Amino acid sequence: MLMKTLKKIYQEQKTFQKYFFDLETMSTKERVNWSKEFILSIHRELGEVLENLPWKPHMKSNYKKIKYEDLGIELIDCFKYLLNLFILWGIEPKEIVKLFFKKSKRVRKKYAKQQKK
Repeated sequence: MLMKTLKKIYQEQKTFQKYFFDLETMSTKERVNWSKEFILSIHRELGEVLENLPWKPHMKSNYKKIKYEDLGIELIDCFKYLLNLFILWGIEPKEIVKLFFKKSKRVRKKYAKQQKK
């Protein structure tokens, strides 16, 4: 069920990308350039996520005033740009899941090793 949803999200974003470029004819140089643009866009969107949070340690914060829908929208913007990178480089949903768990295993193993020190 979750994989089906991920595939649907992936396909929706891939279809939207067609307004901007044709993946079939794109050169590696163009992919690198678009990657840079998407990474810079993610960076900007992460700034907008931060703007939706009371993060400044020197300011008195009202954590009850966090607008979760606005926060969620900004996080989705980040997700969409990240998804664009996966699509740009031909990393399909099944591979995303496989790589996610592979990386998670490495991180857990590294964390466990550090805890033993």
